[in-house]
Amino acid sequence: MNGNRAKRKKIKRHFRKLGISLLFQGGLLWAVVIAFMVVQIFPALFLTPDLTEQQMEKQFINPLQESGWPMILAVVIAFIPLLIYRKKLFWTHDLTTVGKRMNRRIVFIGFVFVLGLNMIFMLIMYPVEGLLHLFGYTAEPSEEILEGSKTISMFVYTCLIAPIFEEFIYRGAVLRSLERFGSFFAITGSALLFGMMHGNIIQLPVAFGTGIVLGYLAKTYSIWLTILIHSLNNLLSEAISAVHSEVLSAILNSGLLVAVFLVLGVFLYKNRNAIRSWLHAAWEKRPEKKLWLYFFTSIPIILLLLFNGVAILLGIEKL
Repeated sequence: MNGNRAKRKKIKRHFRKLGISLLFQGGLLWAVVIAFMVVQIFPALFLTPDLTEQQMEKQFINPLQESGWPMILAVVIAFIPLLIYRKKLFWTHDLTTVGKRMNRRIVFIGFVFVLGLNMIFMLIMYPVEGLLHLFGYTAEPSEEILEGSKTISMFVYTCLIAPIFEEFIYRGAVLRSLERFGSFFAITGSALLFGMMHGNIIQLPVAFGTGIVLGYLAKTYSIWLTILIHSLNNLLSEAISAVHSEVLSAILNSGLLVAVFLVLGVFLYKNRNAIRSWLHAAWEKRPEKKLWLYFFTSIPIILLLLFNGVAILLGIEKL
């Protein structure tokens, strides 16, 4: 009895430390972004006090929102709590753990899987938007984040900095800290936190599904593979967003959809037995229900999910 109680306390302590680290990371990120904007805007208010609201928005607010520098600075600084949490393990384990050897075929298949999940979940959003309309709401504000970059700095952030640090956090620190509870729990738990982190009803299911695939790839191969695939995925999204012709964009998306599902169909059919065996083995090794109970009743984890949930709700407004 005492042994079980000590084990339960140890597990809860582990989840608590992880949740606190992620709370500090998120809070520090937005603190840096806000501080950056305040430093940029306040001098302008004193130097040009006669600016109208429209002029202020055009000259200062919009350029800051389109710039990637606030987020680049923020994600780098906000990573400090995770470094404190993982200490030397981040450098000696999270970044260096390597499983099977990766090759171009693995990169291609992994990329196609991520792309396919993106397309599937984006298609699902159409009936979700229709359901919201029935109740007089829309998720259109959430769709703005899917627009392409308008500045070089935002492009660099989207295609390089964000993939690197998101992988460092969720397939590095989070996944590796949870792997002591089994691969199933580590991959699913890190994917859930990754999805919720986006704070966006449109990106939530996409990021969760992508997190499952990237989590598996990180565990099976390495985090460097997932950084590469993550970057390629964002780069392709930027390329498609840069196409301003609706007709050409529709043709590209349709062609890509057919190609991706054709490749996935062939791959899944040829490897159906191996996939079935892997899924069976993974299900057999699923964590005990009480482990999820400990996770979802951890106060820092509850607060983290609550803050993310509020951000998701803020992306929904009345029609």
